[in-house]
Amino acid sequence: EGFWQEVEQAGGGNAGYARNGRLQPVADDAALALAQQRTETAEALWQGQATWSVIRATDTQWQPDSPTGWLIYDTLSGLIHPRRACDALVRALAAKGVTVQAEGADRGQVLWATGVAGLEQMTANHTRLVGAGVKGQAALLQYDAGGLPQLFAGGVHMIPHSDGTVAIGSTTERNYSTPDQTDAQLDDVIAAARAAVPVLRDAPVITRWAGVRPRSRSRAPMLGPLPDAPGYFVANGGFKIGFGMAPKVAEVMADLMLEGRDIIPDGFRVEDNL
Repeated sequence: EGFWQEVEQAGGGNAGYARNGRLQPVADDAALALAQQRTETAEALWQGQATWSVIRATDTQWQPDSPTGWLIYDTLSGLIHPRRACDALVRALAAKGVTVQAEGADRGQVLWATGVAGLEQMTANHTRLVGAGVKGQAALLQYDAGGLPQLFAGGVHMIPHSDGTVAIGSTTERNYSTPDQTDAQLDDVIAAARAAVPVLRDAPVITRWAGVRPRSRSRAPMLGPLPDAPGYFVANGGFKIGFGMAPKVAEVMADLMLEGRDIIPDGFRVEDNL
């Protein structure tokens, strides 16, 4: 939260970050008991910084249908507008005299944050799979739920942005032929969102997109020196948590490359996937 506030202040952009929490439906009595138990677990683990509660569904429009009439509401979950966040980050860097270029000469120490292409190259240089791409398709609907919690229902995430749109997604495709094109699988995601949240049933689709996320063999981020290549480092494999983890990943890698301070968490090292 503090990171994106600093980015916005430095460059004047709007990253679209908000800590508005999340609502989820409770499917049955067993799920209700588990959700109530997690209220206590969250109290211990989140140390007063956020809450997990089980609440009655109300007659408000922005909520998922719940078979039991109960909803899970947590205040830990945040959301962001990825495209605006990237733009805000470039603006902040420019304000500090840093440029983003399409290409550049390798000078000094180099960090390879090259996504799927980097995982494929590392796999080609080893005897087993290091990582691969997982395609995801998502859509943007025209519906203004700005300032309200995100929803997770029907296997679909629904993220309300402050600009009057709702992002929904996504598919998880290990096998694909067109990495940047959408197809009928996205239609199923849209249909699931409309079925789970009645107010989205007539919301027009304004954008559809697809991309490929880098998934390491361990599913965790891969951070650290590139083996047998002095001066080269890797930040890859973030998969579904990559965007959210990016600020901390950058901090950890800067500490390692510039200060020689290694604070990479166990399980996040490059060698864990080799």
